[in-house]
Amino acid sequence: MTEFQANPAAPPELAPPNQPTWPDTEPHRWLTGLLKDDDYAYIVAPMVDQSDLPFRFLARRYSSNLCYTPMIHSRMFTTDVKYREKFMPQFDEAKHPLGGPVFHQFCGNDAETMLAAVNLLPDYCEVVDINCGCPQGIAKRGGYGAFLLEEGDKLVKIVKTLVEKSNRRVTVKVRILPTGISDSIALYTRLVDAGASLLTIHGRNRHQKGQLTGKVDWNAIKQVVDALGCCIPIIANGGISSMDDVRACIAQTGVRGVMSSEGVLEYPALFMETNVATTEGKRTGPSRVTLAREYLELDLKFPNNCGGQGSGLKCAKTHLQHFLYSDLQPFPEARTAMHESHSNEDMVKVCDLIEKNYGEKYDKSGEELGWYNRHRCEKEGETKLDFKQVELDEDFGGCFGGMLGENAECGGGDY
Repeated sequence: MTEFQANPAAPPELAPPNQPTWPDTEPHRWLTGLLKDDDYAYIVAPMVDQSDLPFRFLARRYSSNLCYTPMIHSRMFTTDVKYREKFMPQFDEAKHPLGGPVFHQFCGNDAETMLAAVNLLPDYCEVVDINCGCPQGIAKRGGYGAFLLEEGDKLVKIVKTLVEKSNRRVTVKVRILPTGISDSIALYTRLVDAGASLLTIHGRNRHQKGQLTGKVDWNAIKQVVDALGCCIPIIANGGISSMDDVRACIAQTGVRGVMSSEGVLEYPALFMETNVATTEGKRTGPSRVTLAREYLELDLKFPNNCGGQGSGLKCAKTHLQHFLYSDLQPFPEARTAMHESHSNEDMVKVCDLIEKNYGEKYDKSGEELGWYNRHRCEKEGETKLDFKQVELDEDFGGCFGGMLGENAECGGGDY
């Protein structure tokens, strides 16, 4: 098996020549220090059953420098022993040779329950994030996610309580309010005043999901940066599928970093400086099959269902189906083998089949994102939505409902 090394150097400076330096305020120094003086944060989003420990290790190996855990249900974390065992960190990930900074994301709508859940974490878990982005019915029934944004007083109380009583940094992942960016900035300002150390802005509102997803609004994110970027770091979420997108987003918005979900899920090396978007369409990073093999090796060493915050075989198979989406399409034998896989060893054989079918002349430089583009079609040089696009960190409510179990107040959810 491959022996994995610590993170390589971060990609070179991406800022335009006239990009100002970041304000010398304490919150910005905190984030810069957390990222070991990297200029920008390249973030793996919180994703249901997919931002598991071995995947975080894999993404960090290829220049992601900050990861989130899957969303953790605060009430269940405090009351359900098995659920808590699943999501409780087993060691200080930031100090592991393959690790790095990780934010632990919680959902909930009660300040004291959220505090009780956060206080169960080991002391080395220094940063907790509040999910205010989920737009699904499961979040509406549970009173959290994007719906919590519309109960400003309750949300501000949660932030203030965690900041004052948990002795941890508190960050918030938000969407734009349905009433517009002005009301959103007014609420975000209250969150900053309550002690939030960082905001991640998904540039869509909660109605923008399914067939109504639409294009992410980077201009709205820029307005948040203009209003609050001098006080805390602002992170952009949405529309990040390549380093070209990273550069464009930073240049347009002035954010402190970017977060990717679907893009990095299909190609965990997305944040490498030399990937498909930066070499005239030629991918110089690892091939999809290489990434699949590396994930499987990591999953054997650090099983995702044994302290890794994943669901075991289901989690691993889903990862490989994302990695190898374009490779499985032309090879029925490989697709059948993937469907019938019952172990990591079986999935290694799927990788063998794909490589055998391609033969020695396969050129990885021609690889492009496939699964990410499955809901998009090209027209007149612009990327259009075909039927729907989902952001896995927030929109797979059904999957999360299944993980919660029948006794969760949120029910099964829909997506």
